[in-house]
Amino acid sequence: MMGIKESGLQFVTDIENAVIASRADMMQGLEDVTHRINGVANNLKEFKAEVKAELAQFKDDLAEVRTEVAEVRTEVAEVRTEVAEVRTEVAEVKTEVTEVKTEVTEVRTELTEFKASQTEFNTTAMEILIDLQRRIPA
Repeated sequence: MMGIKESGLQFVTDIENAVIASRADMMQGLEDVTHRINGVANNLKEFKAEVKAELAQFKDDLAEVRTEVAEVRTEVAEVRTEVAEVRTEVAEVKTEVTEVKTEVTEVRTELTEFKASQTEFNTTAMEILIDLQRRIPA
């Protein structure tokens, strides 16, 4: 059997061992938490690097898209200019066609007048010839 003194010493020793074990557990827990924190920090660093890389790629892609949009806008402006030029040319051609139609109508009118005049001349010439034949003794 143990005496009070020995029991007290054993009790204090048990408490001391429990405190040491508790501290060891606490240190192990802190070390585990530290490892987890470091793991999360490393994961965050990797994620941040990936996000930065993707953002840089996005910026490059966006710059390319903006360049392509600018080129398309330039091409659209050029096409609009060409369309305006073609419309102007079509309007000029329509005007020329109208002028030619007018000239053709005038020529037809003159031709009709000429034919009428020719017919009248032929008729008058025949009348004169007939009149001359009647006047000339045979």
